Amino acid sequence: MVFIYSPMKIEKVKIKLNKNLWGSKITDMLTGQISINSPYDENKVKDLKSFINSLPWVKKADISFIKGILTINIKEEPVNLCIVADNEAYNVGENGYILGKNKELCPKNKTFFYKGKAPFFTKDSRGFPKVTEDTLLEISFITQYLKSENPINEKPEILLTDTGIKLLYPQHKIIVFLGNGGNSWQNFKKLFKILSKPYSGYYDLRFSGLLIEKGRKDD
Repeated sequence: MVFIYSPMKIEKVKIKLNKNLWGSKITDMLTGQISINSPYDENKVKDLKSFINSLPWVKKADISFIKGILTINIKEEPVNLCIVADNEAYNVGENGYILGKNKELCPKNKTFFYKGKAPFFTKDSRGFPKVTEDTLLEISFITQYLKSENPINEKPEILLTDTGIKLLYPQHKIIVFLGNGGNSWQNFKKLFKILSKPYSGYYDLRFSGLLIEKGRKDD
């Protein structure tokens, strides 16, 4: 007796997203990856899973196949922070990739402004834009310092530049320009401990021993 095995076919595909933040981007990438009525191939499904998990908008993906239905469960990459440049809000994931441009998705406490000549992102080998390591390090650096100890009792706006970081304190009318690394931050803390109160002005602390102060001192 001879048994003829007829492989199961993919009759339907379901894509389930946990938040539907990046649904259109993900489905666009999946176009052409799955053929309806094609035989179910376990190796191809493994390759498909690896491909989906490699996408910037995907945190984790799992695939199941039951009764002809291929179900793709996707946990999407969340927005970790936003970088505003040229009036565009760039949504940056925890993986460092730029996921989209939507101001409504920007976390209130993790929005940074960028003004510089050099681009703050590059593209990987597949063409996906990713924030540069230097920019991410600067964001991590200033976020940690402000969280642990802010010399001025006001939450500043943070402006990233090519040569450092500007902290804007609108209520106190103060702008502080910090260089890369921790030395200028230490100078910042020392300076405002010495002053009897935070005087309005422009403080350039990027270079060791250099302080430029502009503006009116209100006694």
